[in-house]
Amino acid sequence: MKRMKIAGQGLICDRVGPFFITVLLVVIFPFASVFAQMQQSVPPDVPEGVEFFENEGHDHIPENSMSFYKTDPPTSGPHSVTWLPPSIYEAHETTRELLVHNLEHGNIVIYFNRAMLSDSEMKWLSELTNQHLGQWDGMLMVARDDKEHPLILTAWRAMLRMKAMDQKKVLKFVEAFRGRGPENPVR
Repeated sequence: MKRMKIAGQGLICDRVGPFFITVLLVVIFPFASVFAQMQQSVPPDVPEGVEFFENEGHDHIPENSMSFYKTDPPTSGPHSVTWLPPSIYEAHETTRELLVHNLEHGNIVIYFNRAMLSDSEMKWLSELTNQHLGQWDGMLMVARDDKEHPLILTAWRAMLRMKAMDQKKVLKFVEAFRGRGPENPVR
């Protein structure tokens, strides 16, 4: 008789056990994986003020297509199949969709308001940008008419909005994110 009770309890375990395992696999583990991925994708030494955003995707869209982004400027999302060579650009020479592809490559995009930066600050940023021209770890500067933030640094899923030039913060951001895009991390 004891043996039948144990077998009966075993039947309940046989039914409930797989249910709980399924719940763990379907509900809990995916969230644990996403949390772990988010933790791994944040470099350990980032400057104060860096904002992190959810991944809006990384699909390629046809040339000359437009995409909607949740952040301005964008830090991830659908983007052009082509990208720009790292360099310095005027606003009309590029599109958000091209620049997001550069971010996916691991490039840093620095948006700047020339009217709000000194000549020496512009020279320093230009020299820094021209030191990093690699496809997978380059830098781009793009003119932007932003009265509140004369400098905005972006990397894949990260942004630092600056109200004034701070060379140490710029260098720290570049060191933390350059070459660490999801398509082909090289650092």
